[in-house]
Amino acid sequence: MPRCLIIAGPNGAGKTTFALEYLPNEARVMRFINADMIASGLSPFAPETQAVKAGRLFLTEVEAQIRSQEDFAVETTLSGRGYLKLIDRLKAYGWSVDLYYLALPDVSLSKKRVAERVAHGGHDIPAVDIERRFPRSLHNLLNDYRMRVDRCVCLMNGDERVNKILSRRAMILLSSIKLFTSISAVMQDLRHEDCRVDPMG
Repeated sequence: MPRCLIIAGPNGAGKTTFALEYLPNEARVMRFINADMIASGLSPFAPETQAVKAGRLFLTEVEAQIRSQEDFAVETTLSGRGYLKLIDRLKAYGWSVDLYYLALPDVSLSKKRVAERVAHGGHDIPAVDIERRFPRSLHNLLNDYRMRVDRCVCLMNGDERVNKILSRRAMILLSSIKLFTSISAVMQDLRHEDCRVDPMG
């Protein structure tokens, strides 16, 4: 059975770093399709100028992997619900779909991580986009994505040590009081926000 792994989380959660270590060494998945990396390859000094073209190439590569029936992984913030269609399509074709979500305790750390990345030559994300995506990412994880995938694993990546908050069969089991408090605060804030989401996250 071919596999698709979705590496998800808010901006600055360490998704790419995690993927580059976990996918080849643990999951044995050698194809990682990342729109940001594609954009950087097209224009190393101004990847943001290639976002549209990178998005098209991303979709082309995903389709190629589906046709070849070869395992692959993608990265997303989950701030949109567009990947739900991909998940349903893959499962209809007999694929296994696993989701790995890297969580952060609050949006301030998300912005701090992005600023640190920029200081080291990485790509920037406007603060307004980070703030918009952060609660929606968690909202979509809890309300949509975790129930559509075969397996959902959540990792708190808020400090030097990655804490595992495990799931089994799409049931997230919160083993961290700190994480539960963070999630509760975000979900409370969402009650007062317009939760319309982007078409793709």
